[in-house]
Amino acid sequence: MPLSPYRSLADRIAARILAGQYPPGQRLPRPGDLEQEGHPPETVREALRWLVEQGWAEIGPHGGYFVTDNGPSSGLDWDTLQAGVEAHLRRATQ
Repeated sequence: MPLSPYRSLADRIAARILAGQYPPGQRLPRPGDLEQEGHPPETVREALRWLVEQGWAEIGPHGGYFVTDNGPSSGLDWDTLQAGVEAHLRRATQ
């Protein structure tokens, strides 16, 4: 079953975190930048919210989303996200 649009976007961002493109403490792309890439505003909001809920990102003191130092908050979420990231990477290389 295909991932929802927000999970697909969240998995793409998580893959970049795992690859070191966004190291701990770095600001993630702004919602407006993601929208300019063609993602609907609600999809962007849900993806960023999911990354925060799972412990991948946090909201900075002056706004913006930043990569956390600790990674995802639970093993189950990690397994689910890792599987999604791997599936996304496989699709991207096909």
